[in-house]
Amino acid sequence: MTILFASALLLAALIFDAGRALDAAGHASDLAAAAARAGAQALDETSLRAGIPVLDPARAAAYVDTYLARHPEATLTALTVDGLAVTVTVTTRVDYQLLDVLGLDHATVTQIRTAIAITGP
Repeated sequence: MTILFASALLLAALIFDAGRALDAAGHASDLAAAAARAGAQALDETSLRAGIPVLDPARAAAYVDTYLARHPEATLTALTVDGLAVTVTVTTRVDYQLLDVLGLDHATVTQIRTAIAITGP
């Protein structure tokens, strides 16, 4: 009976903390996508007037940083600006609550999302 109870408790801890990690992955994905969309708004006005629109990498990085500064639970680990595309990599940490008993204290979740600026109607 003791082994069955311990197994059930371990399974419950695994389900609970795995659920928290999946939730954190979804949240990190949302933050990465929103940050990429913010960066994709940084069109270089000179290139736009010339008819060959590209993003201004410095402004795109500033927009991404500004957006993620409002979400301290996420850390920007990579940012790429290429033409009209902004790719953002976000990392978050999930502290385990029940699996901590087994010596597992946290999980790191990383999500990568890309946004492409649209210049036409």
